[in-house]
Amino acid sequence: MIDPAVRQYHDLLTTNDVAHDAFLIRVAELVDAPWDSWPTRSEGQLEYRDAQFGSDGLLSFLLDDAAEMLVIFNIVWAG
Repeated sequence: MIDPAVRQYHDLLTTNDVAHDAFLIRVAELVDAPWDSWPTRSEGQLEYRDAQFGSDGLLSFLLDDAAEMLVIFNIVWAG
């Protein structure tokens, strides 16, 4: 996780238990199935993805298949 997602995660952690729990569940799912998300860039950059969490959340991440790693760079909770 990189800034600004680190700060956004801290906000979820300290202010909204429902959002925080939904976020953790979704990240755990994405570790096993990262392609269960939407590409957000042009066809040549499918590694940039968005995924919904809970009813009001969206997280954006970079999928590094070679390193088997998700790099979360943005978290939004609209609830």
